[in-house]
Order: sequence, then C-alpha cells, then structure tokens
Amino acid sequence: MKSLFAAILTLTLSCTALSQSKQQLRTYVFPEDGFSISLPRPVTPVNDGGDRHIHVYTVRLAAGGIFSLRAVHRLMDCDTTLADLWEKADQNKDPGQPVVRGSLKQVSLDGLQGLEYESGRGGERTLHRFHCGNKLFYIFSAGYKGKRPAELDQIINSFRQVNPAHN
Repeated sequence: MKSLFAAILTLTLSCTALSQSKQQLRTYVFPEDGFSISLPRPVTPVNDGGDRHIHVYTVRLAAGGIFSLRAVHRLMDCDTTLADLWEKADQNKDPGQPVVRGSLKQVSLDGLQGLEYESGRGGERTLHRFHCGNKLFYIFSAGYKGKRPAELDQIINSFRQVNPAHN
C-alpha cells in the first residue's frame, strides 16, 4: 500500500512539474505603449529607473530565464539609432558581454525595422533585440542558460502594433 501511495505521489508531482514547464501564453494589450503581446502571465509595466518615458514589462520564463520589453517614448531617428546600435554590437568592445559571433542580424517584426544579437559567455546568454517605428522604440531582452527557449521566440513573434501611441 505504501509503495502504491509513493507511486501515485511521484506520478502526480511529475505531471504537475511537466504542466508547469509548458506554460500557456495569453495575449495582453497595452494601448498606451502601442502593442499587444502573448505572455505566460499578467504583467504590470513599471517606469525604468523612475523614467516615465520608458515602460518595462518583465516576466519569468518557464525554463528559469527572464524576458523584458521596454517601450521607449522619446523622439529619435530610427535609422540613426539602429545604425549606432549595429555599429556598437559589430565592434564587440564589451569584454563582460561579448557578442556571440554570427548572431548580429537585421530583423523585422510586425512592420517595424530592427536588429538582434546575443551576448554572453559560456552557457549564459542575453538576447538583445531593438525595433523602431511609429515614434516608439522597443527593446526586447532576455537572459537564459543554454539553448534559446522556444517560448522566447513565441513571445517575441506574438508582438503586434495596436493603435500606435503618439501618432
């Protein structure tokens, strides 16, 4: 009887762990920052370092990583800003966070131009992704260990512009 109870308890705990590792994403809309995105749980934006022009949305990923999205409400020239970011990443001068060779690339997301690269050492990685348009600048970042989580790409690819703010 004890072994039957132990087997049922082990099976229950295993099923619970499996269901928690595969989180369901739900779409949330943030009209003030001009986007919607699918996330594993609700999130409340906070001002980045008290700056009311930058709203940060942060969630923990199932595999223990962290995803953040910053919506920056400052007038800036998209082409110049993205070119400056590209040059900085391409020069790879930060010894603490070296850019992973071959990861720097141009990307687009729901019609917004952008760039992406990864940095890190050993098995630890940080994704840096920047998109610009409609007078808003979006900064996606994620920290994780090992292989890039599939959940991260699902979250990023779910991003959609909605009634762009400040038009």
